[in-house]
Amino acid sequence: MNNYNFKTYSELFSHLTQTYDNKFFLNYLSNGEYKNISVEDFKNKVICLSLALNDLGIKKGDTVAIFADSSPFWLIFDFAIHQVGAISVPIFANISTKNLNFEIQDSNIKYMFIDSQTRVKDIEKKDLVYITHNFCVKEANFYNYDDILVSGQEICLLKGFEFHEPHEDDVFSIIYTSGNTGTPKGVMLTHKNIISQMYDINQIINLQEKEIALSLLPLAHIFERTVMSYYLSRGISIYFVDEITNVGNLLKVVKPTIMTAVPRLIEKIFNKIKINISAKPFIGRMIGSLAFSYAMREDMPRDTIAFKLYDKLVYSKFREIFGNRLEKLISGGAPLAKDITQFFVNIGVNIYQGYGLTEFSPVISTNYPKSNKVGSCGKILASANVRIDNNGELLAKGPSVMKGYLNQEELTAQTIDKDGWLHTGDLAHIDGEGNLYIKSRKKEIFKTSTGEYVAAVSIEQVISKNKYVEFAVVIAENKKYTTALLFVDKDKFLEEQKLNKDLTIDDYYDKDEITSDIHKHIKDVNANLNEWEKIVKYKLITDEISIEGGELTPSMKICRDKIEEKFEDIINTMY
Repeated sequence: MNNYNFKTYSELFSHLTQTYDNKFFLNYLSNGEYKNISVEDFKNKVICLSLALNDLGIKKGDTVAIFADSSPFWLIFDFAIHQVGAISVPIFANISTKNLNFEIQDSNIKYMFIDSQTRVKDIEKKDLVYITHNFCVKEANFYNYDDILVSGQEICLLKGFEFHEPHEDDVFSIIYTSGNTGTPKGVMLTHKNIISQMYDINQIINLQEKEIALSLLPLAHIFERTVMSYYLSRGISIYFVDEITNVGNLLKVVKPTIMTAVPRLIEKIFNKIKINISAKPFIGRMIGSLAFSYAMREDMPRDTIAFKLYDKLVYSKFREIFGNRLEKLISGGAPLAKDITQFFVNIGVNIYQGYGLTEFSPVISTNYPKSNKVGSCGKILASANVRIDNNGELLAKGPSVMKGYLNQEELTAQTIDKDGWLHTGDLAHIDGEGNLYIKSRKKEIFKTSTGEYVAAVSIEQVISKNKYVEFAVVIAENKKYTTALLFVDKDKFLEEQKLNKDLTIDDYYDKDEITSDIHKHIKDVNANLNEWEKIVKYKLITDEISIEGGELTPSMKICRDKIEEKFEDIINTMY
């Protein structure tokens, strides 16, 4: 088990700082260049910061918010919190003001690590103590990260340092999840929850120290938090992305061997490849199109002259997008279309799709290097037990199941039954080889007023393959027929049409270039649907939707309740 003998996050800290000596352990961008923090630097900073935080008054059981972009400093602060026995509460950097204040009140936050001065004004609670990073405020309840790090060093020299020893059943972190309802729920995860995940992941992935990870997802999301914890336990080099728009460039700079992503990013790369092929001169376009079609085959043969030609001329160029060394691209947070997964696997970019939810810390199943069944969510993790109930819902049990929802005993009892089974809310089946397949969310199968059922997510996935559609939202619940809201990818339209950037898409979106393309696409989609599932009417929406506005979840899934409320008038015009 590679010297895995830790049971808590504090013991994980001892394990990684005593086992590894990586000089390029944590890496962050400063003025366009990467700066590194070694394992030894990390250890010293965590110890000194934890002493300083304890001196500020943070003690065992306190809830401490981390409201910042992902970086080594996020991790240093997180580990320092756990050294004094406090509970970390990650908050997404782009959270709406309403949800921000709800989470602060709900989890009784007293201290906050924050890296955005502009967001301070959004916080209603007046007695918070702030530890600021990248900015300074000269007020009594504000302390600067760099300053208290120095004071922690002085305390360390005078008093030394003692590790806090938590119990594995103590709450490690409170992770807020909104799901599709938009109402945040505080998921209480214990040390045992997240450590059990790391043991399971290590059995199937078993990273080596030479690996290089690129981290672009927010650490406030349990998917990246758990994966990051595993990275740390293996002592590999981790490079953080500064801006999501810079990912394309940093892939070529860092040349990672492993990374995680949400489906929306992978879909964007897939669509970009298609558009780039169509923009090439005739010969290049013809070869590219043939190679693209070849790679879309489920049973693509690799021992042909055609494959060797396409691989040399085309697929190798596609792999360069990812830096040419990527061996493991792990997709989670939402479902990824099977044909897109198949395409990337066929061209030599191995995508491993998994499945989980925050309440399970989060991974229940995943594909991995020795077992990758495209279209499935892979095999169940070793310590997890699952079963399908009579209604087709997936239930899960094991050491990764959350302690419960903060301040919501009734909801906890509804979600975890008396026998300890977590009700996932997902309809699923397991094939003869033990691979898990998710059909849909129970709450995302809509019943029309005529009594027919419409599985929204699969239809939305197909619609979103159109280059002009950023997101699709199917409307059908209690309606006499099925309709859709199509959120236009403005940047793609303006980029392709090479229009004046000072003009808005509202001046253009009713032109033939976009309406005829989308209309044809909807017609093609409808050809493969049951009569009651067909999109009878749709509306093109040019309004922005965002995580900040509450219309999207942090993993870029649509928040139906919010969207249906916001666009109620437009929806009504279709009926």
